[in-house]
Amino acid sequence: MQKFFNTAGPCVPEKHYMTVLDFNNIKKLIENERYFILHAPRQTGKTTMMLQLMEHLNQEGKYIALYVNIEVGQAWRNNIAKLNQTIINEFRIQAKVYLPSEYQPSSACFENVGDEFATFVTQWCLELTKPLVVFMDEVDALIGDGLISVLRQLRAGYTRHPRAFPHAMCLIGLRDIRDYRIYSDSSKRYIIGGSAFNIKEKSIFLNNFTYEQVKELYAQHIEATGQNFTHHAIQQIFELTQGQPWLVNALGRELCFDDYAIAWNKTISKEDVNNAAEILIKRRDVHLDQLADKLTEPRVETIIQSILIGEETDNTNINEDKQYLIDLGLIRSGKQGLEIANPIYREIIPRELTAYRQDMLAQDPLWYVKPDGKLDIQKVLEAYIKFYKENSELVTKRKTYNEAAHHLLFMAWLQRIVNGGGYITREYAAGLKRLDLCIDFAGERFAFELKLSSKNALNDGKTQLVDYLRRLSLDSGWLIIFNRNGIENWDAVGKREWIEEQAKKIELICL
Repeated sequence: MQKFFNTAGPCVPEKHYMTVLDFNNIKKLIENERYFILHAPRQTGKTTMMLQLMEHLNQEGKYIALYVNIEVGQAWRNNIAKLNQTIINEFRIQAKVYLPSEYQPSSACFENVGDEFATFVTQWCLELTKPLVVFMDEVDALIGDGLISVLRQLRAGYTRHPRAFPHAMCLIGLRDIRDYRIYSDSSKRYIIGGSAFNIKEKSIFLNNFTYEQVKELYAQHIEATGQNFTHHAIQQIFELTQGQPWLVNALGRELCFDDYAIAWNKTISKEDVNNAAEILIKRRDVHLDQLADKLTEPRVETIIQSILIGEETDNTNINEDKQYLIDLGLIRSGKQGLEIANPIYREIIPRELTAYRQDMLAQDPLWYVKPDGKLDIQKVLEAYIKFYKENSELVTKRKTYNEAAHHLLFMAWLQRIVNGGGYITREYAAGLKRLDLCIDFAGERFAFELKLSSKNALNDGKTQLVDYLRRLSLDSGWLIIFNRNGIENWDAVGKREWIEEQAKKIELICL
């Protein structure tokens, strides 16, 4: 069959384009009888890697390897007996699927296990003629005392390995176990994952694809179909995704296989890649929908809001929250501070936060388009100032992301209008003290600098906007300073003034 770019479930070498997997480091840990962690954001290839490694080890014949996903146990939360029985059943099913009959657990393994799956594992290991290697996935999907029980059973069983417990074990999840904060209903306190599972040898973080791996992946399609990509197209795929595996594959699927794919006899350009990315953003597939759903969590809001407005947060849990978002794959530590993990996520987040407002704005994009098809940016700004004066409660009464309310309302307005024939790109990061925004519409570009009021907002804003205009090769732009302290003089709201700074024309707007 024709291979394709996979975006649903684990990849299979016979069906999907895949990068070459390197098992060497993990195999060394297995040979040394280690228990270790593999963690990475969702849909980055963890399950694919472990299934392939399981098959590889079983073919080598030195070990008996089994992959087990225990996410289904989440439903039992603090019902330890039910959770343990569920995990045992998952071992039974997976062994039937992946192992020959002589290595499957006998009926005796399931007898007298009590409330501990670890007893079953011990009895099975004593039966086996080869060392057992277990890859246990979605461990951090478990909750409360159920998760604590699983970790403590593994810790207790470790003293019996390798003779009567797995020779080696890998726990797979979104986060390193040191970052687990588990609330125990029985103890009425939080327990740190590392204290419940202090036998970890090493934590391995599964990185995104490198640029070379992206080239390798797409080269497989080029070789199989003859379809070509320009050099700039491949570069843009990496730039937009930063190697996030699901996004890399989703762009490939959109460009080469979906309903509006480019014909295989035509070369794919950078513009084609940008168009495909816009389709993904607007359609909001499952992966992107799950990403957007996280934005409602308070600890996520704290960090994302600070990035949107460009200011560092003084939250006491900043390090813990930051690591949580990094583990989710939402953010990364960049050169200018915390930033969104990649340009596609960078567009998804403000659009998701403003989607409701966009739908509520009774604006016909055609009102703002000139007869020649160009965007009437002055009309857009005049209408927004009037709208804001009449609807300022949309900022002052916002219940979430209230510090970024000005930014989000203005972006909602622009997105509603620009959707009619252009697109917006944004640059923002914690510590920048601004949000840069550029509208591309009918061959023209309009650059904006958005800032919250402060003592140095005007001087800093002019310097920052000049730098942005130079990078975009533009001669003029707009500096919008939002009043963060409440409005006392409505006559000053919407005041507009053209100024010149370092040979660049800047229109200052105070809102």
